[in-house]
Amino acid sequence: MAEPRRGSPPPHGALAPRLCLASRPRAATSGTQKSPISMEQQGGEEAAAKRAKRSSGAAGEDRLSALPDDVLVLILLRLRTLEAARTSVLARRWRGVWALLPELQLPVFPEPRGFSDALAASTVPLRCLFVGGRRGAPAASVSDWLPAAAPRVAGELTVVDIGRESSANGGGGGEEAEESGAIELPCFEKATSISFHFHLRSVGLSMPPAGVFARLTDLYLNGVWFIGACDLGEAVSSARCPCLQKLTLQDALELHNLVIHSDSLKVLLLWKLRGLQQLSVMAPVLEELSVVKCFVCDQTQHPVASISAPQLKLLKWVDTYDPSSVHLGEMEQLKSLSTIFAVYGQEMLNHACLKFMSCVKVIESLTLVLAYMQEINYYQYLMEDLTILPEITSLHLIPRTNGHSFGACSFHILRICPGIKQLIMDLSDRFIMEAQADECPPDCICGQPPNWKTEELTLNCLHEVEIQEFRGSEHELDFVKRLFSWATALKRMAVTFDCSVSTSMVKELSQVFRAFSRPEICMEFYVYHKKVKVLYASED
Repeated sequence: MAEPRRGSPPPHGALAPRLCLASRPRAATSGTQKSPISMEQQGGEEAAAKRAKRSSGAAGEDRLSALPDDVLVLILLRLRTLEAARTSVLARRWRGVWALLPELQLPVFPEPRGFSDALAASTVPLRCLFVGGRRGAPAASVSDWLPAAAPRVAGELTVVDIGRESSANGGGGGEEAEESGAIELPCFEKATSISFHFHLRSVGLSMPPAGVFARLTDLYLNGVWFIGACDLGEAVSSARCPCLQKLTLQDALELHNLVIHSDSLKVLLLWKLRGLQQLSVMAPVLEELSVVKCFVCDQTQHPVASISAPQLKLLKWVDTYDPSSVHLGEMEQLKSLSTIFAVYGQEMLNHACLKFMSCVKVIESLTLVLAYMQEINYYQYLMEDLTILPEITSLHLIPRTNGHSFGACSFHILRICPGIKQLIMDLSDRFIMEAQADECPPDCICGQPPNWKTEELTLNCLHEVEIQEFRGSEHELDFVKRLFSWATALKRMAVTFDCSVSTSMVKELSQVFRAFSRPEICMEFYVYHKKVKVLYASED
């Protein structure tokens, strides 16, 4: 019988047969014929007799404990793991039942020795083991129970310590992070997914020197520094991870060289591997690669990278780039490219981006983050350095404005790629300051040069526009109004309003959009209802 998911009711009839065995037999009927009575009277007397029988003989009887283990497990699956573990105090019969659960989810770090014993007491495969909390125990204590978990986990293993913000280092200060111990990772031969998430990059992790992760498809390591003699690249390559499809390394230290040879890897995401000096990837089926802020920022030392991924389709490169030392190989299947460009700052900021994009001539989709500093008045406007983009059909612009106007830089981008068919504007701006959400200083230069408000631009191939997280600021409305005049062949525009926009403002802004629009354009508006995006229907 298949086990139901956590929180779902058991399969129909799964409990009924066993519970029926515990019910008491019916009372025997008398053979003596009494005076005739009505069926209603007879039924009432029988019911009263049954109630009396139950009340006289069943008081205090523990019938649940008589049920077999598989039924008790189905009952405990309806509880959270901690509540299920507390049933151990009910009776001797219940002490070890919770350890038979196929899913264990603990929101706090358990006492390591007791948890290790509980894991070792059962051989039931674990399809999910989640342990997490706020600095509930030193990370080193996790090593005490990991060996007991290794033979049992046959699904997902997740260890999370979201940590405390550190005032000394701003919540993540690399070498200054508070040490909390080391984790020795045993070989999980049957696990399909392993995820370690530590907030402060303060946890040491050593990879097992031997063993095969035979079923592992997804490995996520965040906030660790690598220790020990075993090389991470060797541990995740095909010889020891033959099924690995996705590898994510984020916010890590002491990973200077990463060499991966994998015949199964499809997604490789590398974010903030502080101190990475050499990257070598040979992955014939790799489809997605992200390299973001990984290499040493040292003018005397160039990053060394060699990527062999002939099936690569999505590439995100936000890092230093030198074509003499970074070799990306043939990328004939590449369809999407993502990078970042600083709108204001020192000229050298965009050298890597300009060199990188010059290597790509034709591509379907380009995602470009336009980055603003909070204070821009004393810096140089850098958009004029960007004179050519790859030939593209879809453009995804992400202005990270810090409250500044993005009209001028967006106009510049659109002017050098007039042949696009689709435009996506993501205005979510995660780094925006609440006090600067709709304004910047009166003397700010972000509106310069002002030609974007008057100069004509024809985007006669642009058929579809999508605007995400629209707030209705003056900067946004100015740009949208001009966009309608530029896109002479526009057929569809979809606007998703930010969750902070009130219902009355949504109605007002949708009317403004319709005033800008033309009859042939299909307008769609979306709002968030309980964090789910839904189509907006005006009361009118």
